[in-house]
Amino acid sequence: MDASGNLYGTSLEEGANDAGTVIELTPASGGGYTTSLVFSFSGRGGSGPDGNLLLDTSGNIYGTAGYGGAKGDGLVFKITP
Repeated sequence: MDASGNLYGTSLEEGANDAGTVIELTPASGGGYTTSLVFSFSGRGGSGPDGNLLLDTSGNIYGTAGYGGAKGDGLVFKITP
């Protein structure tokens, strides 16, 4: 959760090329959340995001993907706001 109360998560097989996404859930005024797309994996730079996401104090999002990297065995990614 960031300082504004937004939550972040991943979807494994959504977005461009069904390679996965990072989404943001923003608290809605009447309760619940609205969802917005933060990043859509293309498959070339990694795909299949999994595991927990970490946020730093600058708003960068870090996570892992099960596919991609030098040998195709996965990678660590950073999304800069």
